[in-house]
Amino acid sequence: MKCTVISDEHGRIIAIGSAPGPVESSDGAGPALWHEILPFEGQTSQIVDVPDDLLNDAEQLANLHQTHRLRGDKVETTDGLAAG
Repeated sequence: MKCTVISDEHGRIIAIGSAPGPVESSDGAGPALWHEILPFEGQTSQIVDVPDDLLNDAEQLANLHQTHRLRGDKVETTDGLAAG
């Protein structure tokens, strides 16, 4: 699934959320609002494909900042990668 991933300069994942786009109101009334998470200064934001198995596992998702890094345009496990 395409998600917005916010990371630091070392690729450590800080936040993950849905890709930017319109979000309908819960009652369906009124125009759709625009949803987008934005990085703070010194952080980067990228839209990348995040594996569904990560998104569907609450424990893995909670520990994503410890077990995975953003490398280029991919979310990768830290196994075998030097921690920055």
